[in-house]
Amino acid sequence: MTFHLHLEQWRKNQIAVTASAALIFFGYTLVMPFLPIYVRDLGVKSTAGVAFWSGLILSISPLAASLTGPLWGRLGDRVGLRLMAQRATAANALFGFLMGFAQDVYQLFALRAILGLLGGFNTVSVALITQSCPREKASQVIGTLHAVQIMSAAIGPFFGGVLAETIGIPATFHVTGIVMLGSVFSVFFLYRDPDGAADARTKARVEPVRSKTAFWKQPEYWAAMLILFFVNLADRTFGPILPLFLEELGTPSSRLEFVSGTLISAAAFGEAFSAWLSGKLASRIALRRLIMGRLLFSAAVVFPMIAARSTGQFSVLRVLLAVLAGGTLTLTLTAASHIIPAESRGAGFALLSSTSMFGGAVGPLIAGALAGLSIRSVFVFDAAVYVLMMAVVYRNIPLERIAKAT
Repeated sequence: MTFHLHLEQWRKNQIAVTASAALIFFGYTLVMPFLPIYVRDLGVKSTAGVAFWSGLILSISPLAASLTGPLWGRLGDRVGLRLMAQRATAANALFGFLMGFAQDVYQLFALRAILGLLGGFNTVSVALITQSCPREKASQVIGTLHAVQIMSAAIGPFFGGVLAETIGIPATFHVTGIVMLGSVFSVFFLYRDPDGAADARTKARVEPVRSKTAFWKQPEYWAAMLILFFVNLADRTFGPILPLFLEELGTPSSRLEFVSGTLISAAAFGEAFSAWLSGKLASRIALRRLIMGRLLFSAAVVFPMIAARSTGQFSVLRVLLAVLAGGTLTLTLTAASHIIPAESRGAGFALLSSTSMFGGAVGPLIAGALAGLSIRSVFVFDAAVYVLMMAVVYRNIPLERIAKAT
C-alpha cells in the first residue's frame, strides 16, 4: 500500500526518511528539558544522584545504538534496509511511549537501553536515503536530512518543556511515542527499496566476506571515519562548558539560562543552514576542497575564542563556527557514498554513524577534563582537532578520486 504521490520513488523515499528522522529527533529531544526532574520524581533525591542518573540515562541510548548500529546495518544489507527502518521506527515509538510508565530509574534506564539497542534509526538513515537517489543528488538529500535533524533537535526541547508543564511528564512521554508513531507510517506507506536492491542483497549473502570488507581498503573511508569522530567530538565539547564560559565572560547569573539557550538555538539553526547549503555546493565544487575549506575556517574561528573577552564576541564566533563546521558531516558522508558498494551500504553507513556517535559521547568527557585546567584550553584542543583533520583529508582524499558529488 502506498500513497499516490506523483513523484519518482526516490523522492518518496527521501520524504519518508526525512520525515521519520524529523519525528524521531524531535521526540528524542522533547524529553531533555525535564529528564532530571523525572529522575527526581522517580525517587532519586540527592543533587549528585540526579545528575549521575540523568547523564547515564541520556547517554545509554546513543551508546547502545552505536554498538549495535553496524550489526543492524549489515543485516539490512542482507534482508533489506526498509525492514530495518520499520524495526527502528517501531522500537522508537513503542519504548518512547512506555517510558511514561516507568516506576523507578532502573526501569527508565532499561527502557532507554533497549531503545538504543533496537531503535537506532540514525545509523541507517543515510543508507536508506542514498540507496535509491541518483548519484548527483546524494549530497543534496544528505544535506537536507541533516538540516531537518538539527532543526528538529533544536525545537524539541521547547515543546517538551511546554508539554511537561501542561500535561505532566509521564503524559509527555506518551505524546513522544505517539509522535514517533508517525515515522512508522511514513516508512510503511512511502518507502520502497529500489530496483536492484534484491540483487545487492543476494550479492551480500553470496559474497559476505568480500562485500563486508571491500570499502575498508579505501583510504577515503578511513578518513571519513576519523573526520566524523573528531568533528562531532569537537562540536560536543561546547555542551558542558557553555554556561560556565558565558558566566566567566560576565553574563549575569539571572540571564545565564536565557543566553545559553538562545546561543544553543542560534548555533543549531546555523548548523542546519550549513548542512543544507553544503549539499547544494557539493554538486558544483570538488568535495575535497569543500571539506578542507570547512576545516580551515573552523580552525580560524575557534582560535579567536581563546581570546574572547565578552559574551557578544564569543556568541558571534560560536554561531559562525556552527555555520562553517556544520556542513562537514554532510560533505564527509557524501564522499563516503561514492566508495561504499551497494551491497554494503547498510553496514558502511551504520559504522560511520556509530563512529560519529562515539565522538559525540567522548567530546563532553574531554571538555570536562580540560575545563578543570582552563575553559579556554578546550578551544585550543578544538582548533588542534580541525587542523589535524585537514591533514587527514589532504593525505587520504585525493582530489582526482573524489571531485564533485556527481
